[in-house]
Amino acid sequence: MANTLVDMYNAQPAATDTTLYTAAANTRVRILQASAVNDTTSTKYISFHRVPSGGSVGDANIIINQKALASRESAPLWELVGQVLEPGDLLSAIAETASQITVHISGVEIT
Repeated sequence: MANTLVDMYNAQPAATDTTLYTAAANTRVRILQASAVNDTTSTKYISFHRVPSGGSVGDANIIINQKALASRESAPLWELVGQVLEPGDLLSAIAETASQITVHISGVEIT
């Protein structure tokens, strides 16, 4: 069994469902760190889903629902830390406004 540290996502999600990371075949991924930064001068919202392999974004797999980030706020996303993606599972986000919230997520791939 091998453990590999990975940068899972470092960018700005769109205002539509955006896949941030998909666990590869025969690979489990545990999220170790997650944070978000509002790059604007007004409050913005972001939501996250952990979607099972073959599934789709929906109420049944939401992890964070419309987290409010104040102007220029940086915040840890504790609800994501420790989440495990099984092979084929994906992590998804939807931002209130595209390209205005920067998300950083890292984890460990277990193969």
